[in-house]
Amino acid sequence: MAKSKDGWYPANALVYSVDWIDPDRYDSGHYDVVYSYRVADEEYVGRFSDHTSPDADYLHKGDTIDIFYNPAKTKESFYPPVGKGINRWAFAAAGAVLAVIVMLIVYLSGGFK
Repeated sequence: MAKSKDGWYPANALVYSVDWIDPDRYDSGHYDVVYSYRVADEEYVGRFSDHTSPDADYLHKGDTIDIFYNPAKTKESFYPPVGKGINRWAFAAAGAVLAVIVMLIVYLSGGFK
C-alpha cells in the first residue's frame, strides 16, 4: 500500500463508477472515479479526478483500491496514486513567460525598430 498522509489510516474501497470526462477549453479531460469504503459500521463515499490518458487500461466498476481516510473525520479520504496532468493554465502561463523572454531578447538585441 502506498504511503499515507501522517496519521491517516488505510482502508480498502470498492469502485462504484469510473467515467471519462471529455476535454473542454478549461480541462484536459479526466477520469471521475467514485468509490465507497467502510469505517467501523459506517459507509462513506469518496471521489477523485485522474488526468491520465483515456486510452489507458484503467479502473473499472467493482475494482478494489487502497485509500486512506482521516480518523478524526472519517468522511475525508484520498486515493494516493492519482496522477496529475498538466494544468492547462500552468502551461499557458509558462508559454506567456517564454514569449515575454523572447521579446525582451529581441528588443535588447536591437530589434523592434
